[in-house]
Amino acid sequence: MSDQEPNQLKPPASSPAPELPGADDPGTQALAEALRSSFFIIQIIMVLLVVLFLGSGFFTVKEGYKAIIIRMGRPVGVGEDVLIGPGPHLAWPSPVDEVTNIPFSLVRRADSTIGWFQTVQERAKNPSEPAPMPSLDPASTVSYMLTADTNIIHLAAFVTYRITKPTTFYFDFADAAQFVTNDLNNSLLYAASRFTVDDILSKQPTAFRDAVETRMRDLANQQALGITVDRVDYLPKVPGAVAEDFNKYVQASADHDTTNSLAESYRSKILGDARGQKESRINTARTDASRMVGLLAAEQTNFSGLLDYYKRDPDLVTGLLEVEAFGRIWSNAQSTIVLPDVSGAQFRIHLGEPLPSLTNQPNP
Repeated sequence: MSDQEPNQLKPPASSPAPELPGADDPGTQALAEALRSSFFIIQIIMVLLVVLFLGSGFFTVKEGYKAIIIRMGRPVGVGEDVLIGPGPHLAWPSPVDEVTNIPFSLVRRADSTIGWFQTVQERAKNPSEPAPMPSLDPASTVSYMLTADTNIIHLAAFVTYRITKPTTFYFDFADAAQFVTNDLNNSLLYAASRFTVDDILSKQPTAFRDAVETRMRDLANQQALGITVDRVDYLPKVPGAVAEDFNKYVQASADHDTTNSLAESYRSKILGDARGQKESRINTARTDASRMVGLLAAEQTNFSGLLDYYKRDPDLVTGLLEVEAFGRIWSNAQSTIVLPDVSGAQFRIHLGEPLPSLTNQPNP
């Protein structure tokens, strides 16, 4: 190896490295201050964003409502603890939690959708009634109910109810309100098939309404809709094509009831008078019986006192009794005739001209 080889291994000479600015350089200090200010502002903004994010989870439940927190698709809590009452509350902001406000114990209404000649929307507008159809057309949109006596009638009903189990009502059914409407339609059909048209219209309207309401409650309980049925009301109407005949029948029924009422009133009056006369005669008979018994008792006492005298002198007692009896008999008599007690004598009544006095006739 030659003496020049070590020189060949040396790196080539380079320019000297630039000298870095010192820490007390004015530019470096300004940059550092700017960076510190920027980081401080960013920190404040991040804190504000966190506060706003957490604050967005505050919510208030109004009176008459309850809320359910849905966290990641599932209700928070178990059973009745799922429901959150009125007042301020806190939840995780969306999309972690979702708050659903639902009415609680508020009265709601559902209308029937069958049995009437108008839809629910048309009924709400109170339109004029359509002209009566000459006959029943199954292809038309007019709906009827069939009664127990194979008559047809229009029926519309509505039910008022309260949601007492909101979790069941809102989460166990895709559309629980539609179930309520279907149950009301079912109840109308059920009750109409068990009552005659006369019962529904006039004879037993309350019993028919109670039947619809009872059926409605049974269906709601069987299906566990989470509601409480308050009341069911209905509106009946005779189909227009037969309205005139129904009116004639109703008038005849009214006349029949009026006649029966008058007959019942007359019957009650006659029976009442008869009972009054019966009681009056019975009371009179009882009074007479008491009086006669009293008189007989007095006569018995009198004759018992005269018995000893009669035994000693029958003729005297008999004469006295006769005198007393004749005195009572002749007390009001206008004239009296006394016949002598002569054996063989005859009593004759002369109806012609008065006879001359026998004392004035000459002796034969």
